[in-house]
Amino acid sequence: MKLFVDVGNTALKWRQRDGERVRQGGEMHQRHWDQALQAPLAAESALGEVWIASVAGPEADQRIAELVRERSGLEARFYYSRGQDFGVSNCYPEPRRLGVDRWVALVECWQRFGAGIVVDCGSALTIDALDAQGRFMGGYIVPGLGMLRNALLRDTADVHVDQAAASLGLGRSTGECVHNGLLRMSVAFVSDVVVELRQQLPDTCKVLLTGGDAGELAPAFSFDFLHMPDLVLDGLERVAARQD
Repeated sequence: MKLFVDVGNTALKWRQRDGERVRQGGEMHQRHWDQALQAPLAAESALGEVWIASVAGPEADQRIAELVRERSGLEARFYYSRGQDFGVSNCYPEPRRLGVDRWVALVECWQRFGAGIVVDCGSALTIDALDAQGRFMGGYIVPGLGMLRNALLRDTADVHVDQAAASLGLGRSTGECVHNGLLRMSVAFVSDVVVELRQQLPDTCKVLLTGGDAGELAPAFSFDFLHMPDLVLDGLERVAARQD
């Protein structure tokens, strides 16, 4: 049994795999690692390997490694971004500074589709491009929908906004104005970048959509895309399989 864990900025996603079969998986939105790892490390059969892709930082990684060791007796195997791997070359001068979630997503994109654009709608909204030679061209990082909402409400007096479905239309209440405006701003940004990149990349390149806010943004996109919610875990599994 193998456990794969994607530790993001605000969420932890995981998957247990027994050969070709996925036993169970899940997602937690918290950074209390002892609680977040309780379900992933609970397995009907003994775990044989634990693979982790983490952007939580060195202190968090150390604590996660300790918890894995205490609860499973295993040494967690952390994978970090590299200068080159699986046919993908990294444009960052210091390759490891590229978030490993973005890196393994690019690896999975390249291995499955070749050139492509990866849009990750997480706590941060990121867009990364991969050319026909497997070169990471670079990307963008902006605040995600949740971060934008929090910043707006924190810095604006007397604005109280309830959760609500957003659309691209004009808002008819303060809440609608906030939700619709942030959605439209995010959609416009992504759409503008995708249109520009598609002029530089092969006509057949795919746009891959992932991240927790993908479901909210996806209906508003006018371009074709593939929704791949587990893209990072898929990429982590791919790099781990090389070690077999």
